[in-house]
Amino acid sequence: MADDSSHKHRQKRLRRGSGDEEDLLAGRSSALSESSSSLAEGDPRTFRLRGVPLDWSVDDVRSFLEKNHRSSVPIIRSLAHEIDGQSKTSTITFEGTVSLPTSMWYLPLPKLFETQPAREVPLDDNFYGITTLFAPPLEDHEVDVIAISGLGGHAFGSFKERGRNYMWLRDALPNDLIGDKAHRPAARVMIYGYESTTVGSRNMQNLEDLATSFHSSLLALVDSPSMKPIIFIAHSLGGLIVKQVNKQAIIALSKSQSKSDSQLIQAIYGLIFFGVPNSGMDITSLVPMIGDGPSRPLIDAISSINSQILTMQQREFPSALGGVEDSEMFCFYETLESPTAQNVNGKWSMTGRATILVTKFSATHCRPWESGPEHICAVARTHSDMVKFGPEDHEYSKVRQRIKGLARRASLKMDPLSPDPGQSEMFKDLQGQSEFLGS
Repeated sequence: MADDSSHKHRQKRLRRGSGDEEDLLAGRSSALSESSSSLAEGDPRTFRLRGVPLDWSVDDVRSFLEKNHRSSVPIIRSLAHEIDGQSKTSTITFEGTVSLPTSMWYLPLPKLFETQPAREVPLDDNFYGITTLFAPPLEDHEVDVIAISGLGGHAFGSFKERGRNYMWLRDALPNDLIGDKAHRPAARVMIYGYESTTVGSRNMQNLEDLATSFHSSLLALVDSPSMKPIIFIAHSLGGLIVKQVNKQAIIALSKSQSKSDSQLIQAIYGLIFFGVPNSGMDITSLVPMIGDGPSRPLIDAISSINSQILTMQQREFPSALGGVEDSEMFCFYETLESPTAQNVNGKWSMTGRATILVTKFSATHCRPWESGPEHICAVARTHSDMVKFGPEDHEYSKVRQRIKGLARRASLKMDPLSPDPGQSEMFKDLQGQSEFLGS
């Protein structure tokens, strides 16, 4: 049995393992973040329970967790069907002390009868892969929204309000995208997580590797009961991964005539980018932290100087999703400077020169026909905070208006994807209003 100090160390490591973690582009490594105020011990943590039986309700999940974790009170924040239709996923916070042996905990499901095979479900806080935060009933479902975080970020925590449990993708967006026909939420909202630690990491993945993994996860949407138009919400490096996915899907389609890739490309209609370094960024403050470690090629790939992959993306991406009538893109850029890291007496601290990490030019240099103010918008936040919105946040109102219009047009434009041509009634009450601003 481990001693008490070892137990406390594991508990502390778990609490710091996810949540309100800074994007590495803001100058924070995972090691550095452990001592930052944004990851204080009292900061709320959100956990994910996967493999929840389809017939379970919120009360069933709560009762199950209470029996398996008696030292704290579980609060069920969401419960949604996963894209494979085989199970549900729940997001959970706990009141009281959270003490788990590792960052992944397997809980045994109760047996309905004695001869039933034993089955366990995982409780974790890493949120790797696709997690569904909200799923409307099939008859209401009209559009898919998928959010992806940046380098050194966290699939859930990067979009969560600091110091609170509020997460706008889960707690606001579903209720903002209401279908006109049923007057109920019509968008399935998902997040995608990936291993993105770089400082001290042994992972040699590059941008193409990250895009390949994301691409594989997205193909599950093709096999889901109903294919719907897709809107990507991407922060920082996440946007470069989305762009690379589009490029790889087109290449796969041209070489193998893949039906799945064809359906995936056809479904992608909207892109909403936050601080995406399309033309690269200044990596000067990052290189000393990374050194010549395995993740150095990934950092070099996002440099504003001589990045071959970004140059290729700039050349090929504008036509990847067709022309003006085939898809839409909105770009948000930061206006507040972010602190950077510097080495003080052998230790990294957030005391370096403050700067704009991704310039307006780089964050908005995407497709030439979307360079006007209707497609480009400032967010008065730092690079990391530009995707952290609170309730009634005035910065979120800018985003909400654009997503609402984008979702409506995606639903109408992509209607042939639906088996029922008359199904798309989404946002008809918005049709007489501003077409591009979505207001």
